[in-house]
Amino acid sequence: MRIITPLFLFLPLTNLTLPVAALPAGGPEPPVQARPPSGTLDHLSPYCQLSLWQHGPGNGASWNGFPLSYPGALPPDVKGSFNYDENLNNQCVNIFELNPENLASQISSCIVTGWCECEFFARQECLQTLFTAANRRDDSLWDRGNVDNRIQSYKCWYTQHEDRFDWCTVTWQGVDAKSFEHINMRKQVVWKRGPRYQDVIDKTRIGKCRRIPDRDHEDWQAISSIVFNGCTCNLYREESCMGEGLGSYGNSGSTILKDSFSPLFYDKGIRSYMCFHPVGVQTADRSDIDTAGNPDLPPEVEI
Repeated sequence: MRIITPLFLFLPLTNLTLPVAALPAGGPEPPVQARPPSGTLDHLSPYCQLSLWQHGPGNGASWNGFPLSYPGALPPDVKGSFNYDENLNNQCVNIFELNPENLASQISSCIVTGWCECEFFARQECLQTLFTAANRRDDSLWDRGNVDNRIQSYKCWYTQHEDRFDWCTVTWQGVDAKSFEHINMRKQVVWKRGPRYQDVIDKTRIGKCRRIPDRDHEDWQAISSIVFNGCTCNLYREESCMGEGLGSYGNSGSTILKDSFSPLFYDKGIRSYMCFHPVGVQTADRSDIDTAGNPDLPPEVEI
């Protein structure tokens, strides 16, 4: 079983204009700085998308937008269906121009996804590089060295990092059906290893809803662990990847989700999932690739 496809895209707000402001003096004839449109983002589509927050995601002052796009309807455009404005490519943008209050020099989390890479700077003139990012979610810049509360400007440029994506895997560990016992008139689980199932998600399955085969069978009514390798996946309580979401997990490396006694894993917990190109900071190497470069089961996770 396999999976992959991009997610819904929330378009930028319409009827926006692109105010123009001169960059601070940094040399002869500084380039014109266009202000990219803001909008509501999902960070799972093949567009250049950027979110900046004063504190953690969703907290404090923020800016969400499309650094390389212009507002309005999508044209039959260059770069495929990418809503792309050459004037914004590699242009310096001052954070003050995006949000003059409580954001410049106070950014503590960010997301960069889509067909672009962005560089962040400690000075308004796009000088003094702090870091670059592509397909990266960083909820806590205070953990990344001396970059927290320092971003004053950025520039983004067109790339297609998603084109390098080949496949990823999601590996599920169920429990043995004999693990279910009635104790004091209640059905409880005494954990024993049961079925193991791996979903290999290739390019054609990105963004498509998936479900564990025979999820209603007793040996799948509890899940002891999930290992994500090479992609980011949303988990859902409903069969059709609708309704209440249960969180997003995974990045370009290996991520283990293990919480045996959580409602997330037991009975009516996870019923479906949808995976996308990886977003986030990789903390561990992939564990699902054999010596020939093909999909392989990762090491079993201890119960």
